[in-house]
Amino acid sequence: MEPGKSDISRYVEKKRHGDVLLPFVIYGTMMPTIFTFYPLHCHEEVEMVLVDCGSCCYTISGNDVILQTGDLLVMMPWVLHSFRLREADRYFLASTYLISLDMLNNRSVDICSSRYFSPMLNRVCSDYCVITPETEHYEDFKRIAVQMFDAYFDHHVFFELKLKGLIDDLFFMLLKDGLIQIFETTPESDDVKAVRRVVDYIAENYKENITLAGLAQLVNLSETGLSRLFRSVTGMSCIDYVIEYRLSQAMSMLRTSEKPIIEIAYETGFNNISYFNRTFKRHFGQTPSACRKGRQDDKEPAAE
Repeated sequence: MEPGKSDISRYVEKKRHGDVLLPFVIYGTMMPTIFTFYPLHCHEEVEMVLVDCGSCCYTISGNDVILQTGDLLVMMPWVLHSFRLREADRYFLASTYLISLDMLNNRSVDICSSRYFSPMLNRVCSDYCVITPETEHYEDFKRIAVQMFDAYFDHHVFFELKLKGLIDDLFFMLLKDGLIQIFETTPESDDVKAVRRVVDYIAENYKENITLAGLAQLVNLSETGLSRLFRSVTGMSCIDYVIEYRLSQAMSMLRTSEKPIIEIAYETGFNNISYFNRTFKRHFGQTPSACRKGRQDDKEPAAE
């Protein structure tokens, strides 16, 4: 079992990315759409994000990372991360690549597997790196990302071999340039474990009344101590995270169900409909009813 996997199993995405024969996929990421916040999660794939336009804040290993047009983010497997639009961010459009190391990691043990890919899978390397237009060899990294995109979507003959070669090139350059480093050991701290436990509790109990005092008691910390620790790891306060999580669930329900708005409010932990409406509008720039109406308008066929 991967180091710390038992502790992070609640955050592991259940969705399979790619398939057994081709464990590689590219998604389009666009905000705002049905969300402006994606909660803490992790997965076994390496994640690479190429920003097409706009900006966004990723929180990775306790660090707020602001991505802007042209930036390239690379995250290793099992790294907890979330992302959100800040008030200063108007929109965010990116291509998100999820790359399983099964594409490169041989079933038999060889020097590349033992020296490079196993440490990546076992969290004994840098968690992430950001490659900006000012980074040395930026154009080479971007070329690899663009060629991966083209090969994946064009599906020309032998495209799988092309993808595999490009992924090899990517990791060669990341390691050669020192952007990702292999370490001897990186044990997870008790602080990170405490934050994981709080986030897990919020995900399971967001419909209920959640207080800072209750969360602090959960991990045997003072309210001040937990507040400071939680912000250092996630980039936001405990209560702000609870509100963001509830709003993301409410937005999803508004877009995918026909439940009354008042019912959605109560089911996502908001016990006051007026407060829910105000908070939703402040966060998404529109009321819940306007959001739902927009969805319904999208479904209506265009006039001839």
